[in-house]
This record gives sequence, C-alpha cells and structure tokens, in this order.
Amino acid sequence: MPAKISFTGRKSQIGEYFKGDYNFISYDLMDEDTWTPLLDSDYIFLLLPKNKHTLSAVKQFVLKAMDSNIKHIIKIGSLGPWRLVHNQIDSFMLESGIPYTSFDIAPLMNNIFTEQYISDDKKLLDYRKNAPAPYLDPVCLSSAIEQCIGRKEHYNKNYKCTGDMQYTITEIKDILIAKGYPVNHIEHTTNNRIHKLMDGDPDTMMMDHIGNRYKTEGWYPPVSSDLKNYFKTQSRTLEQFIDQDRNIFERRFINDRDL
Repeated sequence: MPAKISFTGRKSQIGEYFKGDYNFISYDLMDEDTWTPLLDSDYIFLLLPKNKHTLSAVKQFVLKAMDSNIKHIIKIGSLGPWRLVHNQIDSFMLESGIPYTSFDIAPLMNNIFTEQYISDDKKLLDYRKNAPAPYLDPVCLSSAIEQCIGRKEHYNKNYKCTGDMQYTITEIKDILIAKGYPVNHIEHTTNNRIHKLMDGDPDTMMMDHIGNRYKTEGWYPPVSSDLKNYFKTQSRTLEQFIDQDRNIFERRFINDRDL
C-alpha cells in the first residue's frame, strides 16, 4: 500500500506551489475533532497558527500522534520572534520520538502583497523599522518540503529558509513603483501586528516577550544557504518573482491598473 501523505494549507501562501498529488486536509489545530484524517496518515505537513494557544495545542496533537502511525512531521517554523514558540515545539517533538523537520522561514515574497503589508488604501506597512529581511521565494520552500518527505537524512533537522537577498520596506516600495504598482506611502507601525499575534490577550510571559521583540529587534538573521546547500534550490529576486508570479498579488492592485 502506498504511503499516505497529508498536507494542510492548500489555500495558504505555500499550498498553491506544491507539485505533488497530496491529500490536502482542512483542519483546525484548536479543534481535536478535525485531527482524525491527519492522524491516519504516514507523513504530514503542518501549517500552525500564530496565537497564544499554539504551543499547548501542538503538544496535545503530538501526544495523539504518538499513538498513530505517523512516521514524519514536517512543519513551518519561523526565523522571526515567533521562533521562541517554535523552539519549544521542536524540543517537544524531539522528545516524542516522532521524526520532525522544521523549515524556519523568513517572510515569503508573496506575503508582501497581502493585507499583512499593504493596507486597503495602498499604504505599504512597515513592521520592522525599515530593517532588511531576506524575503523567501515560495517556489524554493515548496520544493524543499516536497524533497524532504520521508527522507531520513532530514529527520530532526531545522533549516533556515531565506532568499538570497535582503530588502528593506523602502526598497520594496521602489521596486513596486518601478513595476507599475502604485504605493501611496510607507506607514510605520507595530501595534496592529503585535495585537494580531497576541490574539488580543497578551497575558502570558511568552507572548509579552514576543511583543517586546517585535518592538525592539531588527528581526531576521542574515541570508542562509540551507535551501541551496541541502535541496539545490535557486531563489529568484523579488523583481523576478513579481514578473513571473503576477497573478499571486495582482488582484490587490486590479483597480489601479489597466490589466
């Protein structure tokens, strides 16, 4: 019988780039009743929410997985302040005995063109004090994830996933304008981002710490060569991404351009 490979996140910023014929499952990490199809799999890819319940919910999921036939869990981690939570998740997974692989990512290129960064009135939102970040090509990430499934050499490993170049918000604005996409101006903000991550309830020490890191740090480490070294990927520049994947974000500007 062929191995059962189940993925979450079909409609995510990553899901549309997967090439394989996988069993895509809609699940809610906060609702155990939705876990059954995943727990009935051999290999699973998990997208995890960002809120104050994530750590406890993942621990409960892994405890359930220990009584299943799951052979490998692949997940998306973070290179930003949220890595503080993922460090604890990774330690728990390692202790469980279920092999895991974490792709710890910088911001995805296609996330630039979502509501996370561009407001309804075309303001480019800056959550990082214009600090540079090595934006990640989603094609490289999806390719690495697919190469990783069930491969023992990737078990219990963390990979730092970045693009090959770093961009500030000011540089992103200049690139967008040069490509014909209007951006009114840059708005420097942290409050909305922190509020979303804290789920409106910054009660725990962990969430307070994450909030402080968002306020004070430049966020992301330098460019990493992990994807190139271990998975032979070749990242595109942000300009190439815009030229080749216009459909990913063009709807954000559709009222402003003669398409």
